[in-house]
Amino acid sequence: MNAPAALKTQTAASERRGRQPAVPEQLEKLLSFEQSVTLTAKSRFGWTLAFVRRPLFQDVEVVIQNPERTEFMSIEADGSTKPFYNVRGGDFR
Repeated sequence: MNAPAALKTQTAASERRGRQPAVPEQLEKLLSFEQSVTLTAKSRFGWTLAFVRRPLFQDVEVVIQNPERTEFMSIEADGSTKPFYNVRGGDFR
């Protein structure tokens, strides 16, 4: 008997995103001034950029993570932050 060929599997996030990276190369062009100020301020406390969502016909959604990768925050267009809970645990391992 012949063994079936191994199936190529991709994560659901990469299928939806296509070939776009989680963090775009020209991030500065996507962010508002207030978002970039907040991102810079949070990075001084160890927070890093997790990913940027770019939904069609909507504003970009910037999501940052704490150093332990246990909390996620969304940076709004006005620079304010709010908790972001729509993250699966295995996505960032």
